[in-house]
Amino acid sequence: MKINHLIISLTAVVTMTSCDKLLEFEPGDVVIAADALQTADDAQRMLNSNYDVLGNLYDGRVQNVGELLTENLAIPENNNDFVSVWNRETNFFTSFTNGVYTDFYRAVYRGNALLDNFDLIEDLSSSEKTRMEAEVRFIRALCHFQVVKLWAQPYNYTADNSHLGIPIRRVASQEPLPRSTVKEVYDFIIEDLEFARANLPLSNGVYANKHAASALLAQVYFQMSDYTTSVSYANEVIGSNAFTLDTDLDRYEQDAINSETIFGIVSNILDIRSEGFRDNYRSDNNANPTLTFSGSVVTTMQQTPSDARNDWFSSDGAFHKVTRFNNKEYYNIPVIHLTGLLMIRAEALGHLNQDLDIAIDDINSIRDRAFGEGLFDVDPSASGADVVEFARLELWKETLCEGTWIDQLKRRGTQGEAITVRNAPWDCPGMALQFPNGETSAAGFILNEEGGCN
Repeated sequence: MKINHLIISLTAVVTMTSCDKLLEFEPGDVVIAADALQTADDAQRMLNSNYDVLGNLYDGRVQNVGELLTENLAIPENNNDFVSVWNRETNFFTSFTNGVYTDFYRAVYRGNALLDNFDLIEDLSSSEKTRMEAEVRFIRALCHFQVVKLWAQPYNYTADNSHLGIPIRRVASQEPLPRSTVKEVYDFIIEDLEFARANLPLSNGVYANKHAASALLAQVYFQMSDYTTSVSYANEVIGSNAFTLDTDLDRYEQDAINSETIFGIVSNILDIRSEGFRDNYRSDNNANPTLTFSGSVVTTMQQTPSDARNDWFSSDGAFHKVTRFNNKEYYNIPVIHLTGLLMIRAEALGHLNQDLDIAIDDINSIRDRAFGEGLFDVDPSASGADVVEFARLELWKETLCEGTWIDQLKRRGTQGEAITVRNAPWDCPGMALQFPNGETSAAGFILNEEGGCN
């Protein structure tokens, strides 16, 4: 079985003086490239530093941003920035969201710096260069995809997707850039991912591989409501049989790579990359955790008492504490996983009203794990509309705390559904996060509209 994940350790990344500079390779530091990039080993270390930034983002930080925009969480305790996101009142001084935004572009910058300076490296083979470029472009696509979903209105918000997206960073530069259109951003993401898919190996140690690129393409096209193309890429990954569903509903494993992980982050006792989850949700050692479930989550979950996923929370009727991350100091983070891919394939097939037997099998594989085999299965005669509804419910349950449900709500809003989030329209001002103030130095840069949701 090929499990793709990230081992991100500063001790692994930094072992020589020239590579110390790589971790300081920030915008404005282009002058160090000639010193830092001399050998193929230097190039690999710079590439590793890109993964390091991803580890700092997907330790729960970016997931928390997305989750706070949904109905899944109660208003946060003891964190004003979290409250600003929850209230849909971010502005260009909100340090939490500004830091997430900046770190995504930091990863992009480092990758672009490597691409821009391959000619400095004399012992880099053609195959190594192609593989490194493919990894950089996968990371670059992932970063742009996550940012455009949170800082812009979604794909299909306008008929031609000419509405404002985010800056596209193709080269390592501090030059202030205006916002590209959402269409331009998605075209750029797809171009990078197609290159990555064509040039990444099926097995690439602990780094991005072909399966990861195909799975991310499935997600991108699903967000575009291009269900046919999404299914095609999902089939490629699912049909590889390289990944299997876990049996215990714990994708966040401490000392093993979960069998569902298509792309993820590894923590260990010396390099913990799960603090954003642990420090905000954990309730076994904290009487007053920052993040707790909303009453609506508990009400929906308790409609099916035999669902094993009810073990993910404890409720006293007033506070609904998350138990999913208890009893562990560190654990691995699945960023793209098989359960999510199965459920978007099932929903896509429901929309297409084709291969419904496959879609039903996908849903039942998740339900069998949660309820017991055959105890809560979808009827084989279910319609395409039924399949869509069931797939959405299972995806919602399975991705609680993962920060991706807001993407689905916005996508559905663009398709004409009357989606509201805590009594506000899915596209109201404030649902798209505000950009950092520094971005306004670009001529003609237009900030998102603020307020209007509450």
